[in-house]
Amino acid sequence: MIYFKPYIIKNKTIKHMYFIINICTLVCMVLLILFNLFFINFPQWIVWYVGILSIIQNILYQLLFKTKWITKIILPVIFTIIAVFASLFVYCFPYWNSSSFKILERTPLNYDDTISYKQAADDLETAMYYLEKTHPMFQDGLSAIIEERYANALKRLEQMQTITVNDLRREIQVVINPMHDAHTTTYNNFPRNKYLKDAYQKGEEGYVFYSLNGYTSSEIIEAAKPYYSYESENWISVNYSNLSSLEFYGYVAPYTFEWKDANGNIVTQTYTLDDFVSLEEYEEFIKSYFELPDEEEETPFVYYEIDEEKSVAILTLTQCEYNGVYRNCVKKMFQEVKEKNIKNVAVDVRGNGGGDSRVANEFIKYLSVYRFTDCPSDWRWRFLTISDNGYRKNTPYKNLLFEGNVYVLTNRKSFSAAMDFAQIIQDNKLGKVVGEPPANDANGYGEIVVFSLPNTGISLQISTKKWYRIDADNVSDYVIPDYPCKGDEVLSKLYSII
Repeated sequence: MIYFKPYIIKNKTIKHMYFIINICTLVCMVLLILFNLFFINFPQWIVWYVGILSIIQNILYQLLFKTKWITKIILPVIFTIIAVFASLFVYCFPYWNSSSFKILERTPLNYDDTISYKQAADDLETAMYYLEKTHPMFQDGLSAIIEERYANALKRLEQMQTITVNDLRREIQVVINPMHDAHTTTYNNFPRNKYLKDAYQKGEEGYVFYSLNGYTSSEIIEAAKPYYSYESENWISVNYSNLSSLEFYGYVAPYTFEWKDANGNIVTQTYTLDDFVSLEEYEEFIKSYFELPDEEEETPFVYYEIDEEKSVAILTLTQCEYNGVYRNCVKKMFQEVKEKNIKNVAVDVRGNGGGDSRVANEFIKYLSVYRFTDCPSDWRWRFLTISDNGYRKNTPYKNLLFEGNVYVLTNRKSFSAAMDFAQIIQDNKLGKVVGEPPANDANGYGEIVVFSLPNTGISLQISTKKWYRIDADNVSDYVIPDYPCKGDEVLSKLYSII
C-alpha cells in the first residue's frame, strides 16, 4: 500500500520562494493583458495557460508545504477567482489583439500587392470572427445576409486569377455594407499610396472636381454605395486625388478629369500614372510650388472668435479632442464672454469627424444645469452587455456660468462625437442646432476598436457600442436642425437668428 505523506518539504526558505513564484505567476497573468493591449498581439490561450499554471502551483503549494487551515481555504479561493476572472476578461475584452492602443511594427501590404486565395480567405475569415465577436448587432451570431455575403465573397475571390489587397478590401466592404454602420469599416493605410500632384494646385486656382472619365461626382457617389459604410448618404465621399481610392472604386488610368470654377467654366485635363506621386513628393511639390515655409504653423483644432457688435462668440471645433488645449480654450472663451457680456455662444462642428464625446460634457459645465442626459448605450463585451442610461450629474463652473443662447452649427460632414454634441444640446433643451443634419444615426453604433488583418495588414474598425437617442420621444433617427440651411450658409443663418 502506497502511503502519501503530506507536507514533504519542511524548509521554510523553499516554501517562501515557492509562494513568491506562485504570486509572480498570478501577476504575470494580469500583466499579459496590459502587454497585449499596448505592445504586441498573441493568442488568448497563453493567458489561460498561465492561469491554469497558477492554480496548479497553488494546489502543489498546499500539498508540499504545511500551511494553516485558513490559508488552505482562502488562498485557493483567491487564486482561482483571479485566474477565472482574468480568463473571462480576456475572452470578453473587445480590445484583445486590437491595434487601437499600439503601433504594430509590421508594415501593411500596398493596395496593389497581390496575395493568394488562402491569404485572402484567411483575412476575410478573421474579419468575420472579429465582427461576430465584437459588434453589438451580432450578439446572437452573424445575420443571414452577412453570412450570405461572406460566402459569396469567398466564391468571387476564389474565381479571381489575381487577387490584390484592394480586391480583398472591396469584398470586405461588400460584406459589411448592409449593416449601415459608418463606424464599422476598413480604411486605407497603404505604405506606397500615390496622390495626384495637380489636385492641390487646381483647388488653389479656384477649381472644384466636376467629373472623372465622363462620370459626374453624383454618379461616382451613387456607384460607390455598395462598397461604402454609411448611415446617411451625405457621409459618402471619394478621394479623387488618391490613387488607391480611384482603383478601389474601379477607375483605371488614364484619368480624364473635369474641373469647374465658380463661374461654371470647365477645364479638362488627362492624367497618367506618372502624374501621381508619393505622399512625400506631394507635400514637397506643394511647398515648392506655392513657396510655403518648411515649417507651417498648424491650424489649431479648437479656437474661438467674438463679435461684440453681434454679441456672439463662436467656438470652432474641427476635431473632438478632450485635452488641456480644449479645456483651456473653452475656459478662456467663457471668461471673455463674461467680461464682454456676450449673449450668444455657438459651437461650430461643421466638417468635424468626431472623437471624444466628453468635449460636450466639458462645455456644459459652463451652463446653468445640474443634471443632463448623455447618449445612452449598450457596450458589448462578447456575451456580456454593459448598459449606461446616460444620466450625468453636472458640476458647473459657477463663476463663469453662461445664461444666454447656445447654438451648435452642423453640416453633412459632422460625424460621431460631433453629432453627439448637437444631440446633447438639442435633446436636453440646452440650445438650438443650425445647419444640416449630421452624418450618422443617433440610434446607431460607435466606440470603435481597430484590428489589423494578419496577412495584408488592412485596418478594420468595428463598433462595440449601440447608442440610443437621448430624447426617446423623438422619432427621428437623425438630429434635425431647429434652423435648417445649407452648410455654407450656416453663419449667415446664425446672424439672422441672433
